Amino acid sequence: MNKAILYLERKLAANLFRLLRKSLRFEVIDRDPNDGNCIYMFWHRNLLLCTLQRMGDPVAVIISASKDGELIAGPVSELGFIPVRGSSSRQGHRALMEMIRYSKTCQLAITPDGPKGPPKTIKPGVFQIALLGKIPIIPVVADADREWVFNSWDRFRLPKPFAKVKLIYGRAFHVLDKDSIPALETEIKAYMQELEARL
Repeated sequence: MNKAILYLERKLAANLFRLLRKSLRFEVIDRDPNDGNCIYMFWHRNLLLCTLQRMGDPVAVIISASKDGELIAGPVSELGFIPVRGSSSRQGHRALMEMIRYSKTCQLAITPDGPKGPPKTIKPGVFQIALLGKIPIIPVVADADREWVFNSWDRFRLPKPFAKVKLIYGRAFHVLDKDSIPALETEIKAYMQELEARL
């Protein structure tokens, strides 16, 4: 894609998100400002809700290595995040290793059911990064009282201007070894359902 077009898209999209964020009201529950290095994990459909809340924080995020991902990586970088290109289906190993490196210096954010689902499934990469980076996983759930919902595989959400966005940060989960991952996956999914019931 033309570099000039990408530059304009990057600036325009970032400014639109900044304007939208100024109109939103956030209620953030149980976020510990002293979390330290960790992985914030949330479902793909809540990606934009979480992005708008953490705008300006130097959090490393995985973005697809596809051409569509390029349209996301630019604005995300403009908003202060650190884009890491790759996914479970494309350049996954490189993205995994880069996220492990970033785990030493900053917080990470991952949508474990992205980029194509199935929704609310946890792919193994998040556990591998937590284990090898020796950092905890912190589940995050989100909701908006007024939103547009897209007809996509994950029912992606875009909050409407002046909406109230509520986020709940969960407790930390530690991956001690590979053998504990299956049970931990079940526990985290059940825990996220409990958090969602509080929204």
